[in-house]
Amino acid sequence: MLGWKYLSLVGLLIFLNIFEVKADDDTSITTLPPCSVPGSDEGSNEGSLEEDLLCLEGSVLYNVGSTEPVEGLIENEYIVINCLFDEECTRVMNYNEIDRDDDLLIYQYGNGKVTKKKSFTYLDTNEKKLITCNSEGACLLETNEGYYVNDVSKSSVIDSPLINIDNGDATPVANVQPGNTYAGVDYNVIECKTVSSMVKCTSRLGRLGEIFVNSAGTGLEDALIECSEELPEDGGSDSGSGSNEDLPDKEVYCYPKEATPKEYYLNSGLNRTTKPLIECNDSKCEEKVGESGANYLNAASDSLTDAIIFCSNNKCEKQTPAGVNKYYVGKDGDDVDGLIECLAGEGSEEGQCSLKSAFTSEGYYLNSGYNKSVNQTIICDSTEGCNALKVDLGYYVNAGNTEKPIIKCEKEGNECVEEASSACPEISKAVPGNYCYESGQLKFFTVNNSTAITATRSDNIYAYAIIPSYGFPGIKTETGSLFKISRFFITRYYKSGIIMLDKNGKLVDSLDGDTSDITLFDCNETTKKCNEREGCTSNTYMFDSESAKVVFCNDGKLEYAKFTGYVVDANRFGSGTKHPYIIQCKGGENCISIKPKVSTYYENNGYDSNINGLIQCNSNNCMTVAAKVGYYVAHGENENAGIIKCTSNTSCSYIQVKNKVKYVNAGYDKKNNAIIDCYRGKCSVAKAKSGYYLTHTSTLLIQCTSPTSCAEFTPTVNYYDNADSSESSNTIINCVQNSNVVTCSSEATNNGFYLSSISNVLIRCKNGQKCKTIVVKNGIFRGAFKGLTSNKRSENVKNVHERTDDDLEEDGKMVNLRDNNDDAYGIIRCVAGKCAALSASELAAIPMCEFNNNKCYITLEYAMTKTATTSIAAGNICTNNDRSVFYFATDTVVVKPNVISGVTSTYVYTTTNTNCLEVNDSYNDMFFTVGSNIYTLDQGSVFQYYETGYYFINVAKNTLVGGNEIDAYNDENVKLYRCNGNSCSIIDKPDANTYYADVNKRILKYNVNNDIFSFAYEKDILCIFSNNKCTPNADMKDQEFCITYKGEIALTTADIKNRETGECYRANSISNYIYGYSQHLYHMNQFAAEMVDQTGFYIISLSTNTTVVSKNYKNKNNSIVIYGCTLSSCKVYEPREDTYYYDAQAKNILRYRNGVWNSPSTSGFAYIALDPLNTYIYKFEKEGDEITIQGKANYGYYYTIDNEMYKCDEEDGECKLIDRTGYYFTNSGEVYSCVYDSEGLEATECVRKNCVSGQYYYIDEAYYRCEVSSLLVPVVSRYCSYDENVVMNFPLALTEELPDKIKQGIDDIQKNNNSTAVVKRRGKNYLESISGIFTNCTYNVEETKSTFDLVCLNNYVAVDEKTDEVKICNVDQLGYVECVEDEENPEKCTISKAFHSRKSSLFLTIGVLFFGVLMNVFF
Repeated sequence: MLGWKYLSLVGLLIFLNIFEVKADDDTSITTLPPCSVPGSDEGSNEGSLEEDLLCLEGSVLYNVGSTEPVEGLIENEYIVINCLFDEECTRVMNYNEIDRDDDLLIYQYGNGKVTKKKSFTYLDTNEKKLITCNSEGACLLETNEGYYVNDVSKSSVIDSPLINIDNGDATPVANVQPGNTYAGVDYNVIECKTVSSMVKCTSRLGRLGEIFVNSAGTGLEDALIECSEELPEDGGSDSGSGSNEDLPDKEVYCYPKEATPKEYYLNSGLNRTTKPLIECNDSKCEEKVGESGANYLNAASDSLTDAIIFCSNNKCEKQTPAGVNKYYVGKDGDDVDGLIECLAGEGSEEGQCSLKSAFTSEGYYLNSGYNKSVNQTIICDSTEGCNALKVDLGYYVNAGNTEKPIIKCEKEGNECVEEASSACPEISKAVPGNYCYESGQLKFFTVNNSTAITATRSDNIYAYAIIPSYGFPGIKTETGSLFKISRFFITRYYKSGIIMLDKNGKLVDSLDGDTSDITLFDCNETTKKCNEREGCTSNTYMFDSESAKVVFCNDGKLEYAKFTGYVVDANRFGSGTKHPYIIQCKGGENCISIKPKVSTYYENNGYDSNINGLIQCNSNNCMTVAAKVGYYVAHGENENAGIIKCTSNTSCSYIQVKNKVKYVNAGYDKKNNAIIDCYRGKCSVAKAKSGYYLTHTSTLLIQCTSPTSCAEFTPTVNYYDNADSSESSNTIINCVQNSNVVTCSSEATNNGFYLSSISNVLIRCKNGQKCKTIVVKNGIFRGAFKGLTSNKRSENVKNVHERTDDDLEEDGKMVNLRDNNDDAYGIIRCVAGKCAALSASELAAIPMCEFNNNKCYITLEYAMTKTATTSIAAGNICTNNDRSVFYFATDTVVVKPNVISGVTSTYVYTTTNTNCLEVNDSYNDMFFTVGSNIYTLDQGSVFQYYETGYYFINVAKNTLVGGNEIDAYNDENVKLYRCNGNSCSIIDKPDANTYYADVNKRILKYNVNNDIFSFAYEKDILCIFSNNKCTPNADMKDQEFCITYKGEIALTTADIKNRETGECYRANSISNYIYGYSQHLYHMNQFAAEMVDQTGFYIISLSTNTTVVSKNYKNKNNSIVIYGCTLSSCKVYEPREDTYYYDAQAKNILRYRNGVWNSPSTSGFAYIALDPLNTYIYKFEKEGDEITIQGKANYGYYYTIDNEMYKCDEEDGECKLIDRTGYYFTNSGEVYSCVYDSEGLEATECVRKNCVSGQYYYIDEAYYRCEVSSLLVPVVSRYCSYDENVVMNFPLALTEELPDKIKQGIDDIQKNNNSTAVVKRRGKNYLESISGIFTNCTYNVEETKSTFDLVCLNNYVAVDEKTDEVKICNVDQLGYVECVEDEENPEKCTISKAFHSRKSSLFLTIGVLFFGVLMNVFF
């Protein structure tokens, strides 16, 4: 076997696990020698067994010379082997016998074989020795003390990424955290971070200047790790490394470093992005975030370079001062801030920066920090520390540069500059605004030719001066200003508030005694001016900004106000007369003037607090207001938002609220923000959620009916919807009776329904969802908990099976059902909007069913009860045994059949394979119909559905039709349902084209011609409807309808462009119908529009878009429009003043005349337009407000209800007003005398003529009888008596040509009796007629015609053939009577005065004295 000569390794590169070449021709041993096989030609070692020497044959470990594998090996055991000269390899049993330069090998035993470990770390936990192996398998024993990286995936140590050798013992490092940093044994940096959810450490070369927190540090002596070009004087022994002879040759060495308290470094560790600063305290160094805007003295710098660490927004960086005499506010550990001074070194020494702890400065330092243009100076105080200070324009004593002792600030927002002070001017040459610095004192000149003003260390001086242009920093034009002169500065004074000065220019600190020599100034920071004022305004408070006190003007007298709390600062104005500021004081001291940033309330502690208990601040104005009982959002001390509780108009107190609670807002903004929400010590107003809130006491609740309306109330025993509940924290409010008090608390919810305090409202709760209130009319619901029953039968809920409690008595076959105990869930039933838990008897009437594959049977167990319901119809429910599951009957459900002697005994009620469904949320998007009823199912509930709208429901699939496939709407199983919020009905197909906006917000059109539905438009247009106007979201081109965001159908009157507004129609509800007119006239409700397709007129009120009623046309302000339709073709008609228009829908006729619409007040004839094609005289009947058209007039004359005479002509088929004066006999049997004004100046006037009741008239070759009301009716059989004498009249005005015999008789009367046949009637307006006596009335039924025989004409004289007496015909006597000579007219015969009326013979034979001829019958 070969011998090996070992060379020592250079430095600590052995840690890198890379075994380099030891010599030009020698390498490390990387494997065991092979075993010599007995009997071979080469060097058989048979008989030379070496029990300690090891060899390898086929991955099996042998002792040299043995044919048996090494015995005693343990499964998974690691075997450390040391190979010496001549390839002699032995197992290491004692680590003290090997050197760190020895060649080692490690094998792992398993399943009889060994495996060589490469790139492996082995820790012998018993001997506490560490061995590392390179990629070739060459291993060595690590003895240098320090930290070693451990790759747990290639190591025997799997519980730590780091191993430490200390005092010769190697152990895993416990509790290695992500972000930890260690000094490696090779002077590298070891950094640990999380990789794949495990902490992994890696070693890297350090970079010059890096500083780390040493995670292995035990105190300040090794608290840090520093990376430097040189090793520390001790050779880095603190890191655990070996002697200097073994040190690697490196550019940068990283090793532990001692720290000092209050040192700061820039962090180079892995956490540097989140904690960029290292801060050292009295015991350790820690990684810190770094205070934003803070400066830290960099302890790693010993010159001006990188002397400052500046932190901002979680980032820190090194900064180098621009030169010497630079000053910064510096952090000083836990002490108040000090001053970082960057000064020049002495002699040849380089300048450097140092931290000076807090002290009291003699003046100001010029700030060199990042904020030097805002906070231009630094002032230091031994108690308060050093602070960067924003200063007013002026002059300041420079404590940081004796060569330039003045800091001059002359431009706002800019840095200040140092300057040397000018010599003090001679008094005669001094002008206002001059200053000088002499003998350590600032001097200021306020007037010409005056001595300078100086201040003492204890007192400042205030002086008013008129400064010329550019005579003082910031003054560009001559300005009068108040100045403040201090030992260390001179500035203009204008702090908002008042300032009171005595005659020496010092602040007034007492208002006792005589105040007449006090000068009062009003100062304003905005205008930068102070104005002297005369007196004060009574009952106002003023803020003394310098003394931090409040001055009250008491009837013109100034006095300090002593109070704790708030008053309105009446001396500071905003816009106009608003007071945006309040003053807060504690006992009248340490007062501050506050401008509230938000709208809020404060307690009023002012003089008027007995009237106005509060200060209300809103819209930059604060004022005292009277309080109302309730709660207000308030801001107390330190702006902590709480509430103010007012128990009366003047008794209010501030409360700091620490817990989560709600209050009803009593403040001015309660209409917009009804709730005060307090959470984590902050209260603010908020919009409420509808529902109920717990409040400050368990005996009250807050009810919010809307986001803006809330009120406290005393609850009753009930459940209430918790408005504070959420999906992640689902709770309900439960109010229970405790003694005589109802108290409320929130509790976790169960799945199911709760009764609420409102009869038609239930609270529905589901896991993972916020409880919701639902308004219910009809439905049945599973209670949220078991044992829910009413104590007595509910008056609101009628048991459909009419069971009573007595029915629950058991018979011999009865079983104990679960309804008899608290193991069953309660059931809530709602009927007509009244909900209640079912009583025990009502619950027992609901069957229990067994369910399998949508098939239900009422259980035999239940059916055996005396009160069992043994059959339920579709639309009802049954349940499982504990009432937790509902089964909805889709068909009849009966009792499960019994099997008797092998024969099934049952009734067959159904024609389907299934008859029920298990009610759960898998059906919540389906609609189940039973007749016109619609049901929806959800977990634990069956609703009878009424939501307003039109529903296309596929009754075979129980689905609501939607989507873009029109065939789905025209499926034979689809029915259209109309629901109005109270009930639903199936809609028959309409008689005209109709548009529907269904609940899916899609417009469909039903075409009556082809009996199908189609989508009205390729894409529906959405629009906003308001005040009868629509604003669409696209151009309404050739589209009459758009759909609102609520799914309502709206009809536009014309095309409307996108986002523009135009007139449109929309009904208010599904039950409210209106008419809308566009291209067609539509009768429409909220979701449907049926095209008018019926000929006629539609008289519409434009104020309501409905058919007119009396209140519409009696109100002159209401506009009315007439649409005339011929089938579906409609247009607007301008009404003619002579025409009534008939609306068949309204059953009314209206006429527009002289700007007024009128409807007839009585029945009669009128000139009526029934439709655009038919205008004529019609007879109508009026009953109440309803008018019925009775018929169309015939040809002839008609006198209308409007006192107009019309003639209906047979030739042209029209009715026209008469156009001549004359008498007119109407078809209704009336005679009128009409006067026509041919010039058209006056309306035609007609007077009705009377006839004598019971007498007969001959007009137009026909006989009429005069009835009551002077109505002439044709003589028919009932008026015709053969043997009766009647008076017959021939109206002169209506008779153009008399019968010949009548004319002859008239001539004879005139000639022989100097008289006439005309009868003189008493009274006016009787028809002037020739009268006579007629008889022998005969009625011809076939011809419907009557005939009469003439007896005589009135005043006709004749001689009686028998008596030769002269007699005269008299109509009053119905015949001839004695005639005597008329004294006044000797040639005339008249009726005898002594004549007593008698009836003459009907067939008296008369001898005519003058004619001698008997007149014959002429008709």
